[in-house]
Amino acid sequence: MEPSGTRAETEHEPVAANPFSGTPPWQRRGGWRRGLAGLGALVLTAGSIVGVSWLAFHDGGGDEGEAGEVIYERCQVTEADDAEPVVDPPKLGTPADRTIVTIETSRGNLDVMLWGDLAPCGVAAFLHLAEVGFYEGHDCDRLTTQEVSPAAILHCGSPGAEPETDDTYGPGWRYQAEVGMEGVDVQDALALVTDDAGKAGSAFVLIRGQAVPTAGVSIIGGIVDGYEVLDEIAALPDTLEYDGEPPEPVTVYSITVVEESDVPTVDDTVPPSASQTPAAPEQTSGEAVTEPPVPEEDGTAIR
Repeated sequence: MEPSGTRAETEHEPVAANPFSGTPPWQRRGGWRRGLAGLGALVLTAGSIVGVSWLAFHDGGGDEGEAGEVIYERCQVTEADDAEPVVDPPKLGTPADRTIVTIETSRGNLDVMLWGDLAPCGVAAFLHLAEVGFYEGHDCDRLTTQEVSPAAILHCGSPGAEPETDDTYGPGWRYQAEVGMEGVDVQDALALVTDDAGKAGSAFVLIRGQAVPTAGVSIIGGIVDGYEVLDEIAALPDTLEYDGEPPEPVTVYSITVVEESDVPTVDDTVPPSASQTPAAPEQTSGEAVTEPPVPEEDGTAIR
């Protein structure tokens, strides 16, 4: 989806000067699966793939819906006229700074670190839908593959979706998602699909490789394990470039929480620039995103 204009930041769209929340990942010890954070040093090249980012961040409109009046002020939760199944709209709370979830699929499991400090509304809604079982037992409805990065984009999170119909598919409500990561390079990420107004429902995409988010998505986390699962899914089509329903079913069985933690915050701490960043420890398995990249601020919007 392409935006109709630039959206102003709100109190629900945090832009963290220090996304490492005090201690850069290369200085931390312990934590989930000891040493995992060391694998997550990001080496990103701004603007290198803007021309292909639409492949990852366009949506056919399956998660749109006419929004009603605001039900809950925080995150601007509104009703939507979605096809079944739907769940009652939540009073979205404040999630932990970091939450590890396991997405169990018919092709294997992926572990994703959610960034609750940078995307509290998106993370809270995603966790709520996971906890009530909304995502259980549905087939992902779209797969995009290409020769350049991002190599694969798997679209899931719309149970019952029928591309041939005009029905909308979501939980029966929408909320205002964070847009602070728009235009900031990410790699191996989890993103929510949003409409032109920045509202998200249940649809999400798993991105394999480097990508530049547009206004059509809200980045809420990074993949930390299970890259081979997306690689296997990307190999399902007979051609390198593909965009459509997965040639073979990719079913989401469940999304469960593995660990939650509030990362200590140190005021007035600024992460080092790219030229100052220490070299990452030697990696033994693919890239990992354990911390969000740093959004750039220009005073009015992030680009």
